[in-house]
Amino acid sequence: MTGADACLASQLLPADVARIEASAGWRKERVEVLDVSVGRVIVKGHRPRRKPARHRALNAVARLVGVPILRAVPVHGGAASQAVEIRRLRALRAAGVRVPELLHVAPEYFVMRWLGGNHLASALSEGVPAAFDLWREAANAILDTHRRGQYLSQCFGRNVIVGTAADVAGFQGFIDFEDDPLEVMGLPEAQVRDWLIYLQSTLWQVPATPSQIDAVLDACLQGESESVRRLFALACRRLAWLRRLPAHRRWGRDTLAVRAVATLAHRWRQRHGA
Repeated sequence: MTGADACLASQLLPADVARIEASAGWRKERVEVLDVSVGRVIVKGHRPRRKPARHRALNAVARLVGVPILRAVPVHGGAASQAVEIRRLRALRAAGVRVPELLHVAPEYFVMRWLGGNHLASALSEGVPAAFDLWREAANAILDTHRRGQYLSQCFGRNVIVGTAADVAGFQGFIDFEDDPLEVMGLPEAQVRDWLIYLQSTLWQVPATPSQIDAVLDACLQGESESVRRLFALACRRLAWLRRLPAHRRWGRDTLAVRAVATLAHRWRQRHGA
């Protein structure tokens, strides 16, 4: 470990580290939640490398719609992915973005503070009363991240941690940073990619009217850089035709998700002349 990693290790007691290293949980399932001396933590082991076929499929979709920022970002797997995630977590926390605190780094795993077990995708699917407010709060958190000069990459609804209890409510933070879009694109492209991923993974279940959704998006994009707004408008032009996809649930969740984003893109074009 580096000197910086050794400092992180000091945040856990030796007994905590011994317990983690003796556990079969994170070795078998790759991720394990434990209660240790500093509170609840999540232990994350190495992930296997993604199969190239998944990259080829995503790249094919990006070419089909003419939106290259949708192309797959390399996920290297193993120690390389762990190094990417540690680097991204440190950069995001240093910038003031709400992500887990790193507590310990070892060659085969690392330990983060636990942000909570509820995520936005679940809140939307369960129809919790505050679902739209949570969606809007997370959208504002994405904008705040971008205004700090950062980006997220994996801001799917499942990676947006939220609280729905009276004592822990609202947006709690972002998780999952095993890839780095800046390996294949620039910062404005990575930030637009954040928006497209967030919308694709959540929009089809948001309990709000089109005008309510459009108002949130307009406010957020108004706060973005001119480069991001221009690239987002271009993506809307390329995606809008997909609103003609079938709306019936029998065609599957992915079709509904893409159709919802395309319909929003069409409305964006109508409002902004994009």
